[in-house]
Amino acid sequence: MGKLLLSLFLLLLPLTAAADVSGKWSGSMDIKAPDGTVQSTPVTAEFKQDGKTVTGTAGREGDDQLTIENGLLDGGTLTFDVEAPDGKYSVSLKLVGDKMEGETTFSDPNGNKLTAKLSFERAK
Repeated sequence: MGKLLLSLFLLLLPLTAAADVSGKWSGSMDIKAPDGTVQSTPVTAEFKQDGKTVTGTAGREGDDQLTIENGLLDGGTLTFDVEAPDGKYSVSLKLVGDKMEGETTFSDPNGNKLTAKLSFERAK
């Protein structure tokens, strides 16, 4: 019985360990055009985590990084918003080890929306 409980504890340990996204991340944003072609843009982010609250910056690689707003890591899902000069990005990423994947929805002031896939890897 003791070995069974120990085995169960060891199996559940990775699920209960607190995830931490603090640090530098790099990846890509893949936008699918109406004609089906995909445009990939390099992106970077730097996160600072305090409990479930996440702050930091994100943006296209080489561009000025924009401030993250409403950052929250909950149950392995990181969500945040970024206000850009031409609109707002709402981001949702699923954390798996040193990788995150998900999507962003961009909304411009005219109400137009565009969704893109995002993927990040923790910088070494």
